[in-house]
Amino acid sequence: MPTNAGDRSGSLQERWADPALTVLAIDLALAIFVIAPLGVLAPGSGPVLPLLLIAFVVTPVLLASVLVASTNGAAMAAVFVAIALIVTGIVFGIHRPSVLVTYLHTIGALIMGCALIWVVARAVFAPGRVTYHRIVGTFLLYLMIGATFAGLYGTLGLLVPHAFKGMPPREDGPAIIAHALYFSFVTFTTAGYGDVVPMHPLTRGLSNLEAVIGQLFPATLIARMVTLELAGRRRGESTDDAR
Repeated sequence: MPTNAGDRSGSLQERWADPALTVLAIDLALAIFVIAPLGVLAPGSGPVLPLLLIAFVVTPVLLASVLVASTNGAAMAAVFVAIALIVTGIVFGIHRPSVLVTYLHTIGALIMGCALIWVVARAVFAPGRVTYHRIVGTFLLYLMIGATFAGLYGTLGLLVPHAFKGMPPREDGPAIIAHALYFSFVTFTTAGYGDVVPMHPLTRGLSNLEAVIGQLFPATLIARMVTLELAGRRRGESTDDAR
């Protein structure tokens, strides 16, 4: 009986892991490209905007993250730590926004990003045919890399004086997060508009690293996907010949 219960639990995790990947990719894109800018545009919304974010964005992201990381114990533990930090930041932020709230959000995003990058990268680059969910995983991996670097930039922007030129004041948490995301993806795609500039050697080094990853990622990804698809087709043909 315990074995059957474990099998059922494992099958449920496998059944929901792929849809969770899609939900996480959609919600993360929504949070990065829509919600973060809206948080800067509506600073005086009171608790209304945070509650809407919790209901429609944060909760699905956190639940999907748990399902995606459920196959790896260490990643699962890291995700729960990140969830605790983010939820604590949300609770404190509703009562009184502060620099501490921004720290909790950026560090939580950094921990969750590292854990999910590890899990998703293993799934995306593992042997097997190229499927719809694997393609969604590549998009999610791309977003997670950019969001993780944003967590690094946001944390360094709070810790290191004059780490960036063009960043908002430390007290404006939503603007710090939005600017960190903006700078990260501008760097990741090597657009480099120049309105936010790294000034500290550490932030410049991280910016260079992210730009290099942004250049190598598409080429590496395409090469790996083609290799996996060709290998999968060869295995399928070998199986058909054996029959």
